[in-house]
Amino acid sequence: MIPTGYTNALLILPFDHRGSFAKTLLGFKPPLTRAEKKTISDMKEMVYKGFLKARSKRKDKASYGILVDEEYGSKILKDANKRGIITACPVEKSGQKEFMFDFGNKFREHIRKVNPSIVKVLVRYNPTNNKESNKRQLKRLHTLSTFCHKEKYKLMFELLVPPSEKDLKKCKTAEKYDTTLRLDRTVKAIKEVQTKVHPDIWKLEGFAGPKWKKIIAQVKKQDTKEGIIVLGRGADKEKVKKWLIGADQYKQIVGFAVGRTVFFKPLEDYKNKKITKTQAIDRIAKRYGSFINLWKKYRK
Repeated sequence: MIPTGYTNALLILPFDHRGSFAKTLLGFKPPLTRAEKKTISDMKEMVYKGFLKARSKRKDKASYGILVDEEYGSKILKDANKRGIITACPVEKSGQKEFMFDFGNKFREHIRKVNPSIVKVLVRYNPTNNKESNKRQLKRLHTLSTFCHKEKYKLMFELLVPPSEKDLKKCKTAEKYDTTLRLDRTVKAIKEVQTKVHPDIWKLEGFAGPKWKKIIAQVKKQDTKEGIIVLGRGADKEKVKKWLIGADQYKQIVGFAVGRTVFFKPLEDYKNKKITKTQAIDRIAKRYGSFINLWKKYRK
């Protein structure tokens, strides 16, 4: 399970992207060939090496963890477990608007096989969207939550609250929705999820500092001892920095999970032969380390 000693911070490097990794970064189209799948696995190994390099320079090693998928990162998960590193593994099928288990009814066997510190699920849930779809998602999520707590796996709930058609009609743009309606939609989404699911860790999109109060108030209505971590959402470095600084004053927010902002550009430059593999790994380590330093600076 989760190694002890991480409670001062939970600083995750996520690279569990599958469909977006193949399509956006590498331009691969399904069905993928064996060679293309190996390329993805090799690149994820580079991200892991960058993580290990950054972690090796830290004294509080228990605070750092990885989030990677079984499909392309099974060897990474196995190695990290041996090292006592916090490991998180997703259970959702990649690229779906409605949550579905990646391995269908066999999801339990796959969780037991990987044996991660944390089981992570990504869910797109807007309370104003299709009610029947939301009900189906909550039913599946209740099954997952029950299993995780019965078998002592920590459950990380990654909640994305995209705008509905009504939201976009009202706000005109996704950017306007992001700064106006997203907060209230997120609070209501958490409230509805809590009726069926008991997450140990909430992985949430960032907000301006004061807006976190409403989020935290709703999360606290359920006993979530592990707290909240802020996700990066693939945003640029300055936006992610703003989110992390805005979260620094709240003790319930215990860390971050920043992935694409860390690894995408170094891997893209490596793919385009602008830099070597060693340079890409070094840059990933440096970028991850910069967010660690930022977090520690403002948490003081």
